[in-house]
Amino acid sequence: MSLLEVAGVGPADVSRRTVLRGVGGGVALLALGAAAASPPWSQLQQRMTGRLYVKGSSGYAAVSRGYNPRFDSILPSAVARCVSDADVSACVRFASSNGVAFTVRSGGHALTGWSTSTGLVIDTTLISRVQVAAGSATVGAGARLIDVYQGVSSAGLALPGGTCGSVGISGLTMGGGIGVLTRPWGLTCDQLTAATVVFADGSVKQVSASRWPGLFWALRGGGGGSFGVVTSLTFSLRPAPTFQVFSLPYPMTAAPKVVAGFQSFLPTADPRLGCQLTFRATPSTGRTTVAVTGTWIGPASALGPQLDALVARIGVKPTSRSITSRGYMATMLDEAQCTSYSTCRLSPAGSIPRVPSAGASTMVYSPLSSGGIAKLVEQVQAGLKVPKATWTGCSVVGLGGAVRATSTTDSAFGHRNALMMLHYLARWSTSTPSLDPTPFDGYVRGFRAAMAPFCGTGAYVNYLDRAIPDYGNAYWPGTYPRLQATKAKVDPTNLFRFPQSVTA
Repeated sequence: MSLLEVAGVGPADVSRRTVLRGVGGGVALLALGAAAASPPWSQLQQRMTGRLYVKGSSGYAAVSRGYNPRFDSILPSAVARCVSDADVSACVRFASSNGVAFTVRSGGHALTGWSTSTGLVIDTTLISRVQVAAGSATVGAGARLIDVYQGVSSAGLALPGGTCGSVGISGLTMGGGIGVLTRPWGLTCDQLTAATVVFADGSVKQVSASRWPGLFWALRGGGGGSFGVVTSLTFSLRPAPTFQVFSLPYPMTAAPKVVAGFQSFLPTADPRLGCQLTFRATPSTGRTTVAVTGTWIGPASALGPQLDALVARIGVKPTSRSITSRGYMATMLDEAQCTSYSTCRLSPAGSIPRVPSAGASTMVYSPLSSGGIAKLVEQVQAGLKVPKATWTGCSVVGLGGAVRATSTTDSAFGHRNALMMLHYLARWSTSTPSLDPTPFDGYVRGFRAAMAPFCGTGAYVNYLDRAIPDYGNAYWPGTYPRLQATKAKVDPTNLFRFPQSVTA
Protein backbone atom coordinates (compact mmCIF):
# COMPACT_ATOMS: atom_id res chain seq x y z
CA MET A 1 0.00 0.00 0.00
CA SER A 2 1.08 3.54 0.44
CA LEU A 3 0.66 6.53 2.60
CA LEU A 4 -2.14 7.30 0.19
CA GLU A 5 -3.91 4.11 1.16
CA VAL A 6 -6.47 3.99 3.87
CA ALA A 7 -6.82 0.54 4.95
CA GLY A 8 -8.12 -0.98 5.83
CA VAL A 9 -8.91 1.02 3.00
CA GLY A 10 -7.02 2.38 -0.01
CA PRO A 11 -4.96 5.40 -1.12
CA ALA A 12 -5.68 8.38 -3.22
CA ASP A 13 -5.85 9.74 -6.71
CA VAL A 14 -3.15 12.32 -7.14
CA SER A 15 -3.83 15.40 -9.16
CA ARG A 16 -3.09 19.11 -8.77
CA ARG A 17 -5.83 21.63 -8.97
CA THR A 18 -9.11 19.82 -9.50
CA VAL A 19 -10.39 17.00 -7.35
CA LEU A 20 -11.41 13.91 -9.29
CA ARG A 21 -14.54 12.62 -7.62
CA GLY A 22 -16.24 9.27 -7.14
CA VAL A 23 -13.97 6.62 -8.52
CA GLY A 24 -13.22 2.99 -7.84
CA GLY A 25 -11.39 1.49 -4.88
CA GLY A 26 -8.83 4.11 -3.81
CA VAL A 27 -8.54 7.81 -2.96
CA ALA A 28 -8.95 10.41 -5.70
CA LEU A 29 -6.26 13.08 -5.76
CA LEU A 30 -5.11 15.77 -8.14
CA ALA A 31 -2.37 16.24 -10.69
CA LEU A 32 -1.43 19.72 -12.00
CA GLY A 33 -4.42 20.69 -14.00
CA ALA A 34 -6.54 18.53 -16.28
CA ALA A 35 -5.29 15.08 -17.20
CA ALA A 36 -3.45 14.89 -20.50
CA ALA A 37 -5.53 13.51 -23.38
CA SER A 38 -2.82 11.09 -24.49
CA PRO A 39 -0.08 10.69 -21.88
CA PRO A 40 3.22 9.34 -23.26
CA TRP A 41 2.90 6.00 -21.44
CA SER A 42 5.91 4.54 -23.21
CA GLN A 43 8.10 7.12 -21.46
CA LEU A 44 6.88 5.96 -18.06
CA GLN A 45 7.52 2.31 -18.91
CA GLN A 46 11.07 3.18 -19.91
CA ARG A 47 11.67 4.69 -16.48
CA MET A 48 10.28 1.68 -14.59
CA THR A 49 11.61 -1.76 -13.74
CA GLY A 50 8.08 -3.00 -13.08
CA ARG A 51 5.46 -3.33 -15.79
CA LEU A 52 2.96 -0.73 -16.98
CA TYR A 53 -0.43 -2.07 -18.09
CA VAL A 54 -2.31 0.29 -20.41
CA LYS A 55 -6.06 -0.13 -20.83
CA GLY A 56 -6.70 -2.93 -23.30
CA SER A 57 -3.24 -4.49 -23.01
CA SER A 58 -2.63 -8.13 -22.13
CA GLY A 59 -3.01 -8.72 -18.39
CA TYR A 60 -4.74 -5.39 -17.80
CA ALA A 61 -8.03 -6.88 -16.59
CA ALA A 62 -6.33 -8.84 -13.80
CA VAL A 63 -4.49 -5.83 -12.34
CA SER A 64 -7.08 -3.09 -12.87
CA ARG A 65 -9.46 -4.09 -10.08
CA GLY A 66 -9.37 -3.40 -6.36
CA TYR A 67 -10.86 -5.52 -3.59
CA ASN A 68 -14.46 -4.28 -3.73
CA PRO A 69 -16.15 -5.47 -6.96
CA ARG A 70 -18.79 -2.74 -6.72
CA PHE A 71 -16.17 -0.48 -8.32
CA ASP A 72 -15.10 -2.76 -11.18
CA SER A 73 -16.72 -0.45 -13.72
CA ILE A 74 -14.01 2.14 -13.05
CA LEU A 75 -11.34 1.50 -15.67
CA PRO A 76 -7.90 3.12 -15.12
CA SER A 77 -6.08 4.44 -18.17
CA ALA A 78 -2.99 2.57 -16.94
CA VAL A 79 -1.82 0.50 -13.98
CA ALA A 80 1.85 0.69 -12.95
CA ARG A 81 2.93 -2.43 -11.07
CA CYS A 82 5.84 -0.95 -9.13
CA VAL A 83 8.63 -3.12 -7.71
CA SER A 84 10.80 -0.47 -6.05
CA ASP A 85 10.98 3.02 -4.56
CA ALA A 86 12.44 4.17 -7.87
CA ASP A 87 9.37 2.93 -9.74
CA VAL A 88 7.04 4.84 -7.42
CA SER A 89 9.18 7.96 -7.72
CA ALA A 90 9.12 7.69 -11.52
CA CYS A 91 5.34 7.41 -11.48
CA VAL A 92 4.89 10.46 -9.23
CA ARG A 93 7.26 12.56 -11.35
CA PHE A 94 5.61 11.38 -14.58
CA ALA A 95 2.09 12.12 -13.35
CA SER A 96 3.10 15.54 -12.06
CA SER A 97 4.93 16.62 -15.20
CA ASN A 98 2.23 15.31 -17.56
CA GLY A 99 -0.83 16.43 -15.61
CA VAL A 100 -2.04 12.84 -15.11
CA ALA A 101 -4.37 12.09 -12.22
CA PHE A 102 -3.19 9.10 -10.22
CA THR A 103 -4.11 6.81 -7.35
CA VAL A 104 -1.78 4.73 -5.19
CA ARG A 105 -3.13 1.26 -4.44
CA SER A 106 -2.16 -1.84 -2.55
CA GLY A 107 -4.99 -3.40 -0.56
CA GLY A 108 -7.59 -1.44 -2.52
CA HIS A 109 -10.21 -1.79 0.22
CA ALA A 110 -11.42 1.83 0.37
CA LEU A 111 -15.14 1.78 1.14
CA THR A 112 -15.48 4.98 -0.88
CA GLY A 113 -13.91 3.44 -3.97
CA TRP A 114 -10.95 5.80 -3.78
CA SER A 115 -8.16 3.31 -4.55
CA THR A 116 -8.77 3.38 -8.27
CA SER A 117 -9.53 6.02 -10.89
CA THR A 118 -9.79 6.60 -14.59
CA GLY A 119 -6.22 7.93 -14.54
CA LEU A 120 -3.02 6.15 -13.51
CA VAL A 121 -3.07 3.59 -10.69
CA ILE A 122 0.30 3.23 -8.98
CA ASP A 123 0.07 -0.32 -7.67
CA THR A 124 2.49 -1.19 -4.85
CA THR A 125 1.26 -4.76 -4.36
CA LEU A 126 4.59 -6.24 -5.50
CA ILE A 127 6.57 -4.17 -2.97
CA SER A 128 5.64 -6.62 -0.27
CA ARG A 129 8.72 -8.23 1.28
CA VAL A 130 8.54 -8.92 5.03
CA GLN A 131 11.95 -8.87 6.73
CA VAL A 132 12.18 -9.77 10.42
CA ALA A 133 15.32 -9.16 12.51
CA ALA A 134 16.20 -8.16 16.08
CA GLY A 135 12.63 -7.84 17.25
CA SER A 136 11.41 -5.67 14.42
CA ALA A 137 9.94 -6.08 10.95
CA THR A 138 10.49 -3.99 7.83
CA VAL A 139 7.53 -4.48 5.55
CA GLY A 140 6.97 -3.45 1.95
CA ALA A 141 4.03 -1.10 1.53
CA GLY A 142 2.17 -3.58 -0.65
CA ALA A 143 2.12 -6.42 1.87
CA ARG A 144 -1.27 -7.76 2.90
CA LEU A 145 -1.94 -8.32 6.58
CA ILE A 146 -2.03 -12.10 6.27
CA ASP A 147 1.48 -12.06 4.74
CA VAL A 148 2.75 -9.81 7.53
CA TYR A 149 1.26 -12.13 10.14
CA GLN A 150 2.83 -15.13 8.45
CA GLY A 151 6.22 -13.45 8.28
CA VAL A 152 6.39 -12.30 11.89
CA SER A 153 4.82 -15.44 13.36
CA SER A 154 7.43 -17.62 11.65
CA ALA A 155 9.94 -15.86 13.91
CA GLY A 156 7.78 -16.38 16.99
CA LEU A 157 6.79 -12.71 17.05
CA ALA A 158 3.59 -10.72 16.65
CA LEU A 159 2.26 -7.35 15.47
CA PRO A 160 -1.16 -5.98 16.45
CA GLY A 161 -3.09 -5.53 13.22
CA GLY A 162 -6.61 -5.62 11.86
CA THR A 163 -9.16 -8.34 11.22
CA CYS A 164 -9.26 -8.68 7.41
CA GLY A 165 -6.28 -10.62 6.05
CA SER A 166 -6.38 -9.11 2.56
CA VAL A 167 -6.15 -5.48 3.76
CA GLY A 168 -2.88 -3.71 2.99
CA ILE A 169 -0.53 -2.95 5.88
CA SER A 170 0.06 0.69 4.87
CA GLY A 171 -3.52 1.87 4.88
CA LEU A 172 -4.27 0.10 8.13
CA THR A 173 -1.24 1.68 9.81
CA MET A 174 -1.76 5.20 8.48
CA GLY A 175 -5.27 5.32 9.89
CA GLY A 176 -4.54 3.63 13.22
CA GLY A 177 -5.12 -0.12 13.02
CA ILE A 178 -7.74 -1.74 15.27
CA GLY A 179 -7.84 -5.48 15.97
CA VAL A 180 -7.79 -8.15 18.66
CA LEU A 181 -4.52 -6.93 20.20
CA THR A 182 -5.55 -3.28 20.33
CA ARG A 183 -6.57 -3.19 23.99
CA PRO A 184 -3.53 -5.21 25.20
CA TRP A 185 -0.82 -3.69 22.96
CA GLY A 186 -2.23 -0.61 21.23
CA LEU A 187 -2.90 0.35 17.63
CA THR A 188 -0.83 -0.84 14.68
CA CYS A 189 0.44 2.71 14.19
CA ASP A 190 1.76 2.72 17.77
CA GLN A 191 4.26 0.03 16.76
CA LEU A 192 5.62 2.04 13.79
CA THR A 193 9.26 3.12 14.24
CA ALA A 194 10.23 4.24 10.72
CA ALA A 195 8.96 4.56 7.16
CA THR A 196 10.24 5.22 3.66
CA VAL A 197 8.26 7.95 1.89
CA VAL A 198 8.23 9.27 -1.68
CA PHE A 199 7.57 13.02 -1.52
CA ALA A 200 5.72 15.15 -4.06
CA ASP A 201 8.97 16.05 -5.89
CA GLY A 202 9.76 12.34 -6.30
CA SER A 203 12.51 12.32 -3.67
CA VAL A 204 12.72 9.30 -1.36
CA LYS A 205 13.24 10.00 2.33
CA GLN A 206 13.61 7.95 5.50
CA VAL A 207 11.19 9.13 8.17
CA SER A 208 11.34 8.44 11.91
CA ALA A 209 11.04 10.17 15.26
CA SER A 210 14.44 11.78 14.65
CA ARG A 211 14.15 12.41 10.88
CA TRP A 212 11.13 14.37 9.71
CA PRO A 213 9.52 13.93 13.16
CA GLY A 214 6.41 15.92 12.26
CA LEU A 215 5.69 13.66 9.31
CA PHE A 216 6.44 10.57 11.39
CA TRP A 217 3.85 11.77 13.91
CA ALA A 218 1.33 12.24 11.07
CA LEU A 219 1.96 8.77 9.67
CA ARG A 220 0.90 7.30 13.00
CA GLY A 221 -2.85 7.64 12.65
CA GLY A 222 -3.15 10.69 10.39
CA GLY A 223 -4.68 8.71 7.54
CA GLY A 224 -3.39 8.16 4.04
CA GLY A 225 -3.42 10.26 0.93
CA SER A 226 -2.30 13.65 2.17
CA PHE A 227 1.48 13.72 2.56
CA GLY A 228 3.30 11.36 0.18
CA VAL A 229 3.62 7.71 -0.77
CA VAL A 230 4.86 5.23 1.83
CA THR A 231 6.87 2.39 0.29
CA SER A 232 8.03 0.57 3.43
CA LEU A 233 7.32 0.53 7.15
CA THR A 234 9.32 -0.69 10.14
CA PHE A 235 7.54 -1.97 13.24
CA SER A 236 8.58 -3.06 16.69
CA LEU A 237 7.40 -6.59 17.50
CA ARG A 238 6.72 -8.62 20.64
CA PRO A 239 6.84 -12.34 21.39
CA ALA A 240 3.73 -13.99 19.98
CA PRO A 241 1.16 -14.68 22.72
CA THR A 242 -1.14 -17.64 23.17
CA PHE A 243 -4.76 -16.55 22.88
CA GLN A 244 -7.86 -17.77 24.62
CA VAL A 245 -10.60 -17.08 22.07
CA PHE A 246 -14.11 -16.87 23.51
CA SER A 247 -17.71 -16.46 22.41
CA LEU A 248 -20.82 -15.69 24.47
CA PRO A 249 -23.95 -15.77 22.25
CA TYR A 250 -27.18 -14.20 23.54
CA PRO A 251 -30.81 -14.15 22.39
CA MET A 252 -31.75 -10.89 20.67
CA THR A 253 -34.37 -10.32 23.34
CA ALA A 254 -31.47 -9.68 25.73
CA ALA A 255 -29.71 -7.23 23.38
CA PRO A 256 -30.43 -4.04 25.42
CA LYS A 257 -29.00 -5.62 28.57
CA VAL A 258 -26.02 -6.99 26.63
CA VAL A 259 -25.12 -3.53 25.31
CA ALA A 260 -25.63 -1.89 28.69
CA GLY A 261 -23.54 -4.47 30.53
CA PHE A 262 -20.81 -4.53 27.90
CA GLN A 263 -20.26 -0.77 27.92
CA SER A 264 -20.28 -0.56 31.71
CA PHE A 265 -17.71 -3.38 31.93
CA LEU A 266 -15.23 -1.84 29.45
CA PRO A 267 -13.71 1.01 31.51
CA THR A 268 -12.40 -1.34 34.20
CA ALA A 269 -11.81 -4.42 32.04
CA ASP A 270 -8.33 -5.94 32.18
CA PRO A 271 -6.40 -4.57 29.15
CA ARG A 272 -5.33 -8.11 28.24
CA LEU A 273 -8.93 -8.71 27.22
CA GLY A 274 -9.98 -7.78 23.68
CA CYS A 275 -13.74 -7.83 23.19
CA GLN A 276 -16.61 -6.73 20.99
CA LEU A 277 -20.34 -7.17 20.45
CA THR A 278 -21.27 -8.55 17.04
CA PHE A 279 -24.78 -7.92 15.71
CA ARG A 280 -25.80 -9.50 12.45
CA ALA A 281 -29.09 -9.42 10.52
CA THR A 282 -29.73 -11.91 7.69
CA PRO A 283 -32.68 -10.85 5.50
CA SER A 284 -33.00 -14.25 3.82
CA THR A 285 -33.74 -15.95 7.16
CA GLY A 286 -35.32 -13.04 8.99
CA ARG A 287 -32.94 -13.63 11.91
CA THR A 288 -30.80 -11.25 13.93
CA THR A 289 -28.08 -12.43 16.31
CA VAL A 290 -25.82 -10.92 18.97
CA ALA A 291 -22.73 -12.30 20.68
CA VAL A 292 -19.89 -11.07 22.85
CA THR A 293 -16.65 -12.32 21.32
CA GLY A 294 -13.01 -11.66 22.00
CA THR A 295 -9.56 -12.81 23.04
CA TRP A 296 -7.49 -13.02 26.22
CA ILE A 297 -3.69 -13.11 26.37
CA GLY A 298 -3.26 -13.50 30.13
CA PRO A 299 -3.01 -16.85 31.98
CA ALA A 300 -5.69 -19.21 30.68
CA SER A 301 -6.97 -19.82 34.19
CA ALA A 302 -7.68 -16.11 34.66
CA LEU A 303 -10.14 -15.77 31.77
CA GLY A 304 -13.03 -17.44 33.56
CA PRO A 305 -13.28 -14.77 36.28
CA GLN A 306 -13.10 -12.05 33.61
CA LEU A 307 -16.04 -13.53 31.73
CA ASP A 308 -17.95 -14.12 34.95
CA ALA A 309 -17.60 -10.43 35.75
CA LEU A 310 -18.79 -9.47 32.28
CA VAL A 311 -21.82 -11.77 32.45
CA ALA A 312 -22.65 -10.38 35.89
CA ARG A 313 -22.66 -6.84 34.46
CA ILE A 314 -24.97 -7.95 31.67
CA GLY A 315 -27.29 -9.68 34.13
CA VAL A 316 -28.33 -12.39 31.68
CA LYS A 317 -26.59 -15.70 31.11
CA PRO A 318 -25.44 -16.43 27.54
CA THR A 319 -26.96 -19.38 25.71
CA SER A 320 -23.51 -20.99 25.71
CA ARG A 321 -19.87 -20.27 26.50
CA SER A 322 -16.98 -21.43 24.32
CA ILE A 323 -13.26 -20.94 24.94
CA THR A 324 -10.55 -22.18 22.58
CA SER A 325 -6.78 -21.88 22.96
CA ARG A 326 -4.98 -20.77 19.78
CA GLY A 327 -1.60 -19.46 18.69
CA TYR A 328 -1.06 -16.05 17.08
CA MET A 329 -1.31 -17.12 13.44
CA ALA A 330 -4.31 -19.37 14.07
CA THR A 331 -6.07 -16.49 15.82
CA MET A 332 -5.39 -14.07 12.99
CA LEU A 333 -6.78 -16.61 10.51
CA ASP A 334 -9.84 -17.12 12.70
CA GLU A 335 -10.46 -13.37 12.93
CA ALA A 336 -10.28 -13.15 9.14
CA GLN A 337 -12.67 -16.13 8.88
CA CYS A 338 -10.06 -18.17 7.03
CA THR A 339 -9.27 -21.86 7.45
CA SER A 340 -5.65 -21.62 6.31
CA TYR A 341 -2.99 -19.20 5.09
CA SER A 342 -3.60 -20.09 1.45
CA THR A 343 -7.36 -19.58 1.70
CA CYS A 344 -6.79 -16.15 3.31
CA ARG A 345 -5.23 -14.67 0.19
CA LEU A 346 -6.90 -13.20 -2.86
CA SER A 347 -6.87 -14.96 -6.22
CA PRO A 348 -4.70 -16.12 -7.90
CA ALA A 349 -2.59 -16.79 -4.77
CA GLY A 350 -5.56 -17.86 -2.66
CA SER A 351 -9.31 -18.21 -2.61
CA ILE A 352 -10.70 -15.25 -0.63
CA PRO A 353 -13.67 -13.84 -2.57
CA ARG A 354 -13.95 -10.18 -3.46
CA VAL A 355 -17.09 -9.09 -1.61
CA PRO A 356 -19.19 -6.02 -2.50
CA SER A 357 -19.90 -4.01 0.64
CA ALA A 358 -20.74 -0.67 2.22
CA GLY A 359 -19.62 0.58 5.61
CA ALA A 360 -19.43 3.48 8.06
CA SER A 361 -18.44 4.07 11.69
CA THR A 362 -18.90 6.09 14.87
CA MET A 363 -16.38 6.57 17.67
CA VAL A 364 -18.17 6.52 21.04
CA TYR A 365 -16.74 8.31 24.08
CA SER A 366 -19.43 7.83 26.74
CA PRO A 367 -21.81 4.97 27.52
CA LEU A 368 -24.96 5.04 25.44
CA SER A 369 -28.14 6.13 27.18
CA SER A 370 -31.11 3.78 27.30
CA GLY A 371 -32.46 5.69 24.31
CA GLY A 372 -29.20 5.22 22.43
CA ILE A 373 -29.20 1.50 23.16
CA ALA A 374 -32.80 1.20 21.97
CA LYS A 375 -31.92 3.05 18.75
CA LEU A 376 -28.91 0.79 18.12
CA VAL A 377 -31.03 -2.37 18.49
CA GLU A 378 -33.75 -0.83 16.32
CA GLN A 379 -31.25 -0.09 13.55
CA VAL A 380 -29.82 -3.59 13.72
CA GLN A 381 -33.34 -4.99 13.22
CA ALA A 382 -33.91 -2.57 10.33
CA GLY A 383 -31.13 -4.38 8.46
CA LEU A 384 -33.59 -7.21 7.80
CA LYS A 385 -35.41 -4.89 5.41
CA VAL A 386 -32.43 -4.00 3.20
CA PRO A 387 -33.33 -5.56 -0.17
CA LYS A 388 -30.92 -8.15 -1.58
CA ALA A 389 -28.44 -7.80 1.29
CA THR A 390 -26.57 -10.99 2.17
CA TRP A 391 -26.26 -9.62 5.69
CA THR A 392 -26.07 -6.35 7.55
CA GLY A 393 -24.92 -5.55 11.04
CA CYS A 394 -22.92 -3.60 13.56
CA SER A 395 -19.79 -4.44 15.53
CA VAL A 396 -19.37 -2.66 18.87
CA VAL A 397 -15.59 -2.78 19.33
CA GLY A 398 -14.17 -2.25 22.80
CA LEU A 399 -11.34 0.30 23.03
CA GLY A 400 -9.44 1.72 25.99
CA GLY A 401 -6.58 -0.26 27.51
CA ALA A 402 -3.30 0.39 25.72
CA VAL A 403 -4.96 2.74 23.21
CA ARG A 404 -4.95 5.40 25.91
CA ALA A 405 -1.30 4.78 26.79
CA THR A 406 -0.08 6.73 23.74
CA SER A 407 -0.93 10.42 23.71
CA THR A 408 -1.84 12.59 20.76
CA THR A 409 1.54 14.31 21.12
CA ASP A 410 3.13 11.04 19.94
CA SER A 411 0.54 10.05 17.36
CA ALA A 412 -2.00 11.77 15.14
CA PHE A 413 -4.72 9.27 16.07
CA GLY A 414 -7.27 11.54 17.70
CA HIS A 415 -9.61 9.02 19.33
CA ARG A 416 -7.34 7.92 22.18
CA ASN A 417 -10.05 8.34 24.80
CA ALA A 418 -12.88 6.64 22.92
CA LEU A 419 -14.73 3.95 24.86
CA MET A 420 -15.73 1.92 21.81
CA MET A 421 -16.28 2.04 18.06
CA LEU A 422 -19.49 1.26 16.20
CA HIS A 423 -18.79 -0.26 12.78
CA TYR A 424 -21.81 -0.52 10.46
CA LEU A 425 -21.70 -2.93 7.52
CA ALA A 426 -23.86 -4.16 4.64
CA ARG A 427 -22.84 -6.84 2.16
CA TRP A 428 -24.41 -8.34 -0.90
CA SER A 429 -23.77 -11.33 -3.10
CA THR A 430 -20.49 -11.77 -4.97
CA SER A 431 -22.60 -13.04 -7.88
CA THR A 432 -24.33 -9.65 -8.21
CA PRO A 433 -21.57 -7.08 -7.54
CA SER A 434 -23.09 -4.57 -9.94
CA LEU A 435 -26.27 -4.13 -7.92
CA ASP A 436 -27.19 -0.50 -7.25
CA PRO A 437 -25.30 0.21 -3.99
CA THR A 438 -27.69 2.99 -2.94
CA PRO A 439 -29.80 0.87 -0.50
CA PHE A 440 -26.68 -0.52 1.17
CA ASP A 441 -24.98 2.88 1.48
CA GLY A 442 -28.26 4.28 2.71
CA TYR A 443 -28.49 1.66 5.44
CA VAL A 444 -25.00 2.15 6.94
CA ARG A 445 -25.17 5.94 6.67
CA GLY A 446 -28.67 5.94 8.07
CA PHE A 447 -27.42 3.85 11.00
CA ARG A 448 -24.64 6.37 11.65
CA ALA A 449 -27.05 9.31 11.40
CA ALA A 450 -29.50 7.64 13.77
CA MET A 451 -26.77 7.17 16.40
CA ALA A 452 -25.35 10.72 16.11
CA PRO A 453 -27.74 12.29 18.67
CA PHE A 454 -26.56 9.74 21.24
CA CYS A 455 -22.81 9.56 20.58
CA GLY A 456 -21.74 12.37 18.27
CA THR A 457 -20.16 12.35 14.82
CA GLY A 458 -16.60 11.11 15.40
CA ALA A 459 -15.48 8.46 12.89
CA TYR A 460 -12.58 6.11 12.14
CA VAL A 461 -10.62 7.29 9.10
CA ASN A 462 -9.94 3.74 7.93
CA TYR A 463 -13.67 3.52 7.21
CA LEU A 464 -13.78 6.54 4.92
CA ASP A 465 -17.29 7.89 4.49
CA ARG A 466 -18.25 10.36 1.75
CA ALA A 467 -21.26 11.47 3.78
CA ILE A 468 -19.19 13.14 6.53
CA PRO A 469 -18.96 16.90 5.81
CA ASP A 470 -16.65 18.01 8.65
CA TYR A 471 -14.35 15.03 8.16
CA GLY A 472 -11.24 16.68 9.59
CA ASN A 473 -12.72 16.95 13.08
CA ALA A 474 -14.60 13.67 12.73
CA TYR A 475 -11.49 11.62 11.90
CA TRP A 476 -8.87 13.57 13.87
CA PRO A 477 -10.43 15.43 16.83
CA GLY A 478 -7.80 17.58 18.48
CA THR A 479 -5.01 16.64 16.06
CA TYR A 480 -6.31 18.05 12.79
CA PRO A 481 -4.68 21.52 13.14
CA ARG A 482 -1.26 19.90 13.62
CA LEU A 483 -1.91 17.63 10.64
CA GLN A 484 -2.68 20.72 8.57
CA ALA A 485 0.62 22.30 9.64
CA THR A 486 2.50 19.14 8.70
CA LYS A 487 0.75 19.11 5.34
CA ALA A 488 1.86 22.67 4.65
CA LYS A 489 5.46 21.75 5.38
CA VAL A 490 5.85 18.47 3.46
CA ASP A 491 3.46 19.14 0.56
CA PRO A 492 3.26 22.93 0.16
CA THR A 493 1.84 22.72 -3.39
CA ASN A 494 -0.94 20.39 -2.21
CA LEU A 495 -0.12 17.72 -4.78
CA PHE A 496 -1.55 14.91 -2.65
CA ARG A 497 -5.22 15.61 -2.25
CA PHE A 498 -8.58 13.95 -2.56
CA PRO A 499 -12.14 14.70 -1.35
CA GLN A 500 -11.26 13.99 2.29
CA SER A 501 -7.54 14.70 2.49
CA VAL A 502 -5.83 16.89 5.05
CA THR A 503 -5.83 20.48 3.81
CA ALA A 504 -3.21 23.04 4.79
